[in-house]
Amino acid sequence: MNNLSKYIETLNIIERGISDVEIKTSEASVKAAATLCAVTLDHAQGIKNCLIGKSYAPAFALLRVLFETYIRAMWLEKCADENQLDKFINHDKIVSKENKNLYFKDMILEVELLHDFPPYLSEIATHTWSGLNSITHSGSIQLHNNFNGSTIQSCYDDEHINEAVEFSAMISCMAYAGICDLATTPNAGQDSEKLMKFVQSWAFNK
Repeated sequence: MNNLSKYIETLNIIERGISDVEIKTSEASVKAAATLCAVTLDHAQGIKNCLIGKSYAPAFALLRVLFETYIRAMWLEKCADENQLDKFINHDKIVSKENKNLYFKDMILEVELLHDFPPYLSEIATHTWSGLNSITHSGSIQLHNNFNGSTIQSCYDDEHINEAVEFSAMISCMAYAGICDLATTPNAGQDSEKLMKFVQSWAFNK
């Protein structure tokens, strides 16, 4: 049995909590970070809708996009300087402070350092990044999970689906927390503890 129904409820809790959140700021970094956190949650809704419709290939392809969008949001909030913000917002480029290409793994390390996060995100990237790339870019993982040896059909089972919904639920909760941290609304995210308890009741409890 998969946990899709619990994932749906997780996103419903987030949607109810976020409906009254306001962010009033003139800072470009805050506007950009909040926007991409919201886009992260939109990607989560896309994953949900694809899973409901049994469109498993696009659902799994969105997992890397979900993760990458969240990391960019956190990087823009606290890590990027004015030049980096300008490059991203106006030129769609991600560069280091030395104006060179900034690799995603280094962006994650900056996010963990400046947000005072444990090395959880970099561990995810180390262990899952190649797999996420294969799924997003239709590599061998998509091939093997959409062909059973004789027929072209979805071969994603409940274990695969649970892995996807747990990963997406985790990133969604973190994106929601990111928006609440930026909020100017009093008591924003007051249900976040309740949300985390609910998610922990069904995810990551093996």
